[in-house]
Amino acid sequence: MQNEDDLRGLAKTMDLMRAIAILFTAMHAYWFCYAAFRDRQLTLAVVDTILLNFDRSTGLFASPLWTKLFATVFLSLSCLGTKGVRTERITWPRVGAVAAAGTLLFFLNGWTLRLPIGTDACAGLYLTTLAAGFVCLLMAGSWASRLLKNNLMDDVFNVENESFMQETRLMTNEYSVNLPTRFYYRKKWQSGWINVVNPFRATMVLGTPGSGKSYAIVNNYIKRPLRKPISSQLALSSTELRSL
Repeated sequence: MQNEDDLRGLAKTMDLMRAIAILFTAMHAYWFCYAAFRDRQLTLAVVDTILLNFDRSTGLFASPLWTKLFATVFLSLSCLGTKGVRTERITWPRVGAVAAAGTLLFFLNGWTLRLPIGTDACAGLYLTTLAAGFVCLLMAGSWASRLLKNNLMDDVFNVENESFMQETRLMTNEYSVNLPTRFYYRKKWQSGWINVVNPFRATMVLGTPGSGKSYAIVNNYIKRPLRKPISSQLALSSTELRSL
């Protein structure tokens, strides 16, 4: 019970951090795109007063970099509590690419406000790149947190998200049943075989209901021997016996 309360408290803290990051980003957008908001009568006197007081006392808006840095710090803190299942699609190169794109869009978009395309167009382009950069940084932070948490786990199979090594050799004989398989091992997909070299002995297939035992194993187990030459010989022998 205490553990569940701690998890709920952590989730609320992470949500608060993310909300603060969004607040800093919204303040930044309002301040540096104020002309466009004013032209469309989307400004509020109360908000103007609060932001002016912030700027006088802290110099928060002296440079566009400060509010962006604060937003990035709180966004990074919010990603520390991210939980999820690691998949092979989330890799460090992909995280780096998304983080680089987010950094370019979020921090290096000031030139869009100086384009000679009108106040509204400049503000629209600036806000679009700002939002896209924020989303990219959020994605990169969440993915990086998943990878770091997964790499720090003690369970080997959960750390690597890999299966154990399986049989890759094809072993056949006159009566064998051979089923092809695919499995994930050492960060790549491998091809393997299930070799039943003596099908005359008992064969057991275990699995939970609905796991695909009949579809993947039993049906193919029946079909494979029918393709063997011994099957046609047995069929021919049966025909000959009927004719006697």
